[in-house]
Amino acid sequence: MARANERAVSRPVCATIDVEDFYDGMAVLGHAVARAPRSERGLEWLLAALEAQPTSPKVTFFAVGTVAPSVSDVLRGFAAHGHEIASHGADHGRLPESGVVDWLRAGRETLEDLVQVPVRGFRSPRFDVPPGSDLARYRDQLAEAGYAYVSDAARLGEGSPVREAPVLNWHGLRLGGGSYQRLLPWPAVAAVTQQGSGPAVLYYHSYDFDGTVPGLGSVRSVALARQLVGRDRISSMFLRLTRRFGSVRCDDIAA
Repeated sequence: MARANERAVSRPVCATIDVEDFYDGMAVLGHAVARAPRSERGLEWLLAALEAQPTSPKVTFFAVGTVAPSVSDVLRGFAAHGHEIASHGADHGRLPESGVVDWLRAGRETLEDLVQVPVRGFRSPRFDVPPGSDLARYRDQLAEAGYAYVSDAARLGEGSPVREAPVLNWHGLRLGGGSYQRLLPWPAVAAVTQQGSGPAVLYYHSYDFDGTVPGLGSVRSVALARQLVGRDRISSMFLRLTRRFGSVRCDDIAA
């Protein structure tokens, strides 16, 4: 029986996970962090956890092309159980100023070769738009690179040649993100997830589940502290949300 403060599901939820490297991402932002010893946990446990959920959630994994080879077996396992594999870019650097279509296409083809499934969706690192481009041109480039939909923080609308599945935004805050959810109590996260109409696209990161994030003892800067404080809450929040609301694949809600 649902608790009184947990309303019945009124909108579809799409939980997504960006498969990337924490340390690469921090370096791109100008904050080099000493790499912690490799965790033995990995992402494998998450598949079993999702399979045990009574809501049978299906998750979309946006994988970085340079990271995917090291977790290709895991990605194939998720795909075999009905989860979606999508692209998070050929690498996790800044989007190129030229050759954008080739870069976009390379990320898709890398995953298709590794996992042997069609890759229809794209999410850029940090929700970036190519420098010197505008949103309309970027959407055209995505279509030219063979993508059917994009999930980022913007919406072009009716003129977009690819379908759009923007992440959950609440009054200008991307509360669909686990990095925001770790700072909020469960009732607030549950309420925001079910407010409004249309799908609620939530996004998380693989390092919130695979044990590779450094411990709080490694904090030497405000930037790193902002990334790590409360991060141990994210995986439990993700599992609680998918257990309560379920999850559908992004390619289903973007159809």
